[in-house]
Amino acid sequence: MQKHEARRLHYDFRLESEDGVLKSWAVPKGPSMDPKIKRLAIMVEDHPFDYLHFEGSIPEGNYGAGTVIVWDTGSYSSDSPLSEQVNTGKVSVELYGNKLRGFFSLIRTKKNNQWLLIKIKDQYILDDDITSTQPESVLTGRSNSDIDIKHRSQKSNKKYSEGKIKPSSSTATSNKSELGSLFQKIRPMLASPFEKAFNNKDWVFEIKWDGVRAILFKEKKEIRIQSRNGNDITKRYPEIVNSARISLKDCGSVVIDGEIVVLNEQGLPDFNTHQHRMNIQDPDEIMALSVKYPSTYYAFDILYKEDKNVKGLAYLDRRHLLLKALKTSDAIRISDYIEEKGIEILSKSNELKLEGIVAKHKTSLYQEGVRSKDWLKIKNTKTQDCVIIGYTKGAGSRVNYFGSLVLAVYCPKEKKLKFAGHVGTGFDDEILGVIYSKLKNFEKDTVPVDKVPYLNRETIWLRPVLIAEVKFGEWTKDGILRAPVFLRLREDKNAEECIIEADNTTKDRSELDNEIEARKNTNVRKQGIDRSSVGKAKVTNPTKVYWKATKDHQPILKSDLIEYYEKISEYILPHLKDRPLSLSRYPNGIYAKSFYQKDWNQKKPNFVSTAKVHSERRGNSINYIICNNIETLLWIANLGCIEMHPWYSRINDFESCNSSTLLYEEKCGLNFPDFIVFDLDPYIYSGKEKKGQEPEYNIPGFKAAVEIAHELNHILEELKIRSYLKTSGKSGLHIYVPISNIYSYEQTKGFAEVIGKMMISKFPKKVTLEWNTLKRKGKVFFDYNQNARGKTIASVYSLRPTLNATVSMPIEWKKLDSSFPTDFTISSAPEIIRKNDDYWQNVLSDKQDLRKIISQVDEL
Repeated sequence: MQKHEARRLHYDFRLESEDGVLKSWAVPKGPSMDPKIKRLAIMVEDHPFDYLHFEGSIPEGNYGAGTVIVWDTGSYSSDSPLSEQVNTGKVSVELYGNKLRGFFSLIRTKKNNQWLLIKIKDQYILDDDITSTQPESVLTGRSNSDIDIKHRSQKSNKKYSEGKIKPSSSTATSNKSELGSLFQKIRPMLASPFEKAFNNKDWVFEIKWDGVRAILFKEKKEIRIQSRNGNDITKRYPEIVNSARISLKDCGSVVIDGEIVVLNEQGLPDFNTHQHRMNIQDPDEIMALSVKYPSTYYAFDILYKEDKNVKGLAYLDRRHLLLKALKTSDAIRISDYIEEKGIEILSKSNELKLEGIVAKHKTSLYQEGVRSKDWLKIKNTKTQDCVIIGYTKGAGSRVNYFGSLVLAVYCPKEKKLKFAGHVGTGFDDEILGVIYSKLKNFEKDTVPVDKVPYLNRETIWLRPVLIAEVKFGEWTKDGILRAPVFLRLREDKNAEECIIEADNTTKDRSELDNEIEARKNTNVRKQGIDRSSVGKAKVTNPTKVYWKATKDHQPILKSDLIEYYEKISEYILPHLKDRPLSLSRYPNGIYAKSFYQKDWNQKKPNFVSTAKVHSERRGNSINYIICNNIETLLWIANLGCIEMHPWYSRINDFESCNSSTLLYEEKCGLNFPDFIVFDLDPYIYSGKEKKGQEPEYNIPGFKAAVEIAHELNHILEELKIRSYLKTSGKSGLHIYVPISNIYSYEQTKGFAEVIGKMMISKFPKKVTLEWNTLKRKGKVFFDYNQNARGKTIASVYSLRPTLNATVSMPIEWKKLDSSFPTDFTISSAPEIIRKNDDYWQNVLSDKQDLRKIISQVDEL
């Protein structure tokens, strides 16, 4: 999308079609990220592909004379050819730009060449006018006014009139040279806070660099640098890009994790100087500062080498690969570590006035996006990331700036911000100006927190977007920062990450010992320790391999399986409680014979409960296991039960519901489910399946399920029905609609069937209700038949027998487009579950009235 200042300011939206030309629309008011706002878009003539990254001036006397900047650029995807969609009058695309993200539609109106550009509701919607908050070029940081028409007129006139305009040398690389899909989305592994240094031979200790976390990519000859939150910051550090080409010249492709720092004359990090570089956009000024204040990239981990995923290797093994891949230079170095002596290293770092150290377990795997206790950060001073929610007016020498910043922290349990005080020191003149210019963009009339105990002077409130890191003495009893000093703005964090660090800090050595012991138990093959019991539940054959090693992980043992269910027991047990359970058993791992078991007719421990349920189909009773405590959960896991498959309904009262016939009565509840379930299973093949095999997980297949899930959610939202989403843990998705458990399975299945028929009528080419698997190919199977008595589906937080030991994981609807089943595994899921504070618990308490829902369906 180009911002074009001609006779009138407008935006040119261009999409490359399959025949290599740019289909183009002029959007007078520019795009909106608000689905409620429809923008007029006038279709104009096709443009040549070479025009895609043109930035400069169109001379007077030519059509469209004026200045042009590339306001945004990126790639897009769509289900059908662009030309076909244009002919039908509706274009639906998903944009992957720097500013424009998510789904958009272009719809032709009855007036000639006039269309409407509409943002589709998804996780990327914004209330703000994005053209006002981000007016500059995405390639060069320039505005239209920065381009001098007269100066450039003579040079560009001939090229433009001949149709030979090419992207300028200052632009980023075109789509053709973008990095491969393997490197599109890297989320750095994070360290957990820890209060005290320690010595241990199983750990190594590194300096905690005071800089900017950065992922460095190389593919062929292209170099890219990505910030912690995924932004492309390549253009800020030309010296690192140039050095990386030399340091990595022997590597075809590689992905490295590290930190960018600016060093002072003593060779120590100087973040104040670094911060001045972070706010510069002009290419010439960037180049000058790269000479005056050169940066250094300290590499400390490697994730991919020559297209091979090495995250599943132990940390020291990855460091060995890093040493072989990277030749150091002035701008590219490897961050050293020292084994065992953490106390001494922290003391030395304190003498040098460094931020602190990071402890890393020698055998730790690289867990993308996880704040792991395999990595621990230990600081010399207390710091806190805070949301800037306001500022006070400046006086005296600051009359043209601000007096202090008003701070808040995020409370994850309440899911809201809490006032944390003011910070008025730590600013030099230059940073005052930089911050003040940013504050003006986010002013608002309302207070963004519930309670403000005090204010220093007149305050201007802000939308909670900007993040500041401060150092401080301690927290007061009222939760206010004592003597805070501003350190920096954090562009790589968002408001929800600004939780009180002390709340997450492991404080005493016994907790660390527990972590070390846990690691030993999950690595019995290395440590030689036989974990023979967990509580009352006996563990047999703990070293048996249940998942073979892959490029992503080491062998996963039976003890790891049991350890997983122990870690997440408090989260999964409420969803298993009082529900008959079908056991999916793999006694010799996922590659050997497996079987389902419903009827338990063998001996069992006293802590395990069962319930006899009459089966009309079998004509007798089935003695189901009921999992109501952690001992039962771990006992089931020890049976080789990888998956947990509970009923949708539960037994209300064991004491009074003591016979199989009573269980189906309303007071006992087993005929009255707690939710309606829709199972979306894509039948889109990866091409690797054997003949007759079900589709393997693949991204196009999962994306197809995601699209149908969004469409289903749109219908449910229109009916004012609340729904909850989780991955199946395999290739599909499960959508739950919680209801009051006063309706029978027959009623819930009837409702589910109506929704299924609505989906098939709206999307006949994308959705199927076919039971014949051969007729499902290329479509998403919409399974409503799961809503029947005795049917089960993998429980939330259940492991699945996939190659990477994936987990059926809840996802908030707004995060669906950025989530994949492979994000959630036996190693990553426990920390993610803890961090998300069990979003899925609402499925048990959110009781919706099915009669009201059905009446809404009738109205629709």
